[in-house]
Amino acid sequence: MPIVIRDADPKRDRKVMMDCLLRNRTRYENDDSFQVRFDWAYSRNPHGESRAWLAIDDSNGRVVGFTSAFPRRVLVNGEIMIGWNCADFSIDQDYRTLGVAMKLRRAAKDCVDKGEFQFLFAHPNDRMRVVHEKVGHLPIGKMERYAALLRFDNKLQDKLGNKLAANALALLANPVLHFVTPGRGRAAQCSFSLVDEKRFGEEYARVFEKAKSQHKVIVARDAEYLTWRFLENPLYRTRSLRMHCGDELKGYVLFYEAKGTAHVADLLVEGNDEDMRALMSGLIYHLRKAGIGTISLRLHNDNPVLAQALQLGFKHRADATSTVIAYAKPSSSYAATILDGKNWFMTVGDRDI
Repeated sequence: MPIVIRDADPKRDRKVMMDCLLRNRTRYENDDSFQVRFDWAYSRNPHGESRAWLAIDDSNGRVVGFTSAFPRRVLVNGEIMIGWNCADFSIDQDYRTLGVAMKLRRAAKDCVDKGEFQFLFAHPNDRMRVVHEKVGHLPIGKMERYAALLRFDNKLQDKLGNKLAANALALLANPVLHFVTPGRGRAAQCSFSLVDEKRFGEEYARVFEKAKSQHKVIVARDAEYLTWRFLENPLYRTRSLRMHCGDELKGYVLFYEAKGTAHVADLLVEGNDEDMRALMSGLIYHLRKAGIGTISLRLHNDNPVLAQALQLGFKHRADATSTVIAYAKPSSSYAATILDGKNWFMTVGDRDI
């Protein structure tokens, strides 16, 4: 049962790639949303079109697996490079013990070694992490989830099954959380607002331009990319908490709500630790005021925002941890920077979709 790997064309091979995803996926979206997501992710990314590789059973010509890589413009030591965010790894059950995963992973690695793109990164589950490491990709940290409880209302209602009783108890219990997860509506000369953006304006790009020198490795957050990634996303649409200092946007948090929980998708602030703390404190204050019960925050474990979140009462949750993998050609001048997780500013929004 010889397996052949060949380059895929996401437009020409869309059907076989989509069929492979649908028959092997464990994701929760309905099929229609997943179909829309394919075209959005593969063809509309402002950082460039995706690459993909098919695994074919040469005995019958059947596509039995594939993987993809989505381009990201990444600032590395002040220089814009193209990094490839590995995604959509899908292999038919009957072929998962035949080395297909290794062959597909090597295909992407070979492209880096040949200089077709400069480096790759990925967020595999534990089973796929082993495959990445066997082909020479290196772990550079963990993506981990942290949560902050803002209000007891939903938890009490789930437990008691009675909304009136839950609300009455919550009136007594909620003030305690102001000490556990403290929030502030203002910070020095800064103010906050919750906004439903239609498109991200250039003021968001200016935050990135001012903040980028603080981080050795960071995905470029230009306005066009942010609009595509977080507003045109067919799986969720974010709201924005804007932090203004004087007349300028100094930082923001992008989040979406599901079942009373605000899921932070991305955040960025220009400034020091105090500014990061002010942004997170403002998020707690305004989401609590808006009736949100919990904030869920997923970050690379070396993200500098994490220290401030922990001080404000966020607690680690062990239900959504994954390894971060990266690879750059060892002889490249930037490999040491890419392969040190402490250099990365990474949020869950930097993952594949």
